[in-house]
Amino acid sequence: MPTTRELVETTESFRRYLVRGDDGQVIGADVETISTPEQINGAMIRGRLRQALAVNATHLAKTTTTNADNTVHLRRVTQQNSALIRLMLELLETVDGT
Repeated sequence: MPTTRELVETTESFRRYLVRGDDGQVIGADVETISTPEQINGAMIRGRLRQALAVNATHLAKTTTTNADNTVHLRRVTQQNSALIRLMLELLETVDGT
């Protein structure tokens, strides 16, 4: 049964729709959540931190490293620390430095 959605309300955090059947009768409602920039940034940081676990494990598994390897990894670890601090303090208006 084909349906259409009619937007009936919008706020900063959601959009609400009436769902109508092909005969025009209301058959339900649908709510769509609007993510805030802070929620989007938090999700992005969490994704980066998941990837960081694998990168860190690979680095730690090396039997020898060069100064260049260590310099690059130190930068990454510093960015990971910044990401963790942003998450802990809920300073998610930006992902700069993470």
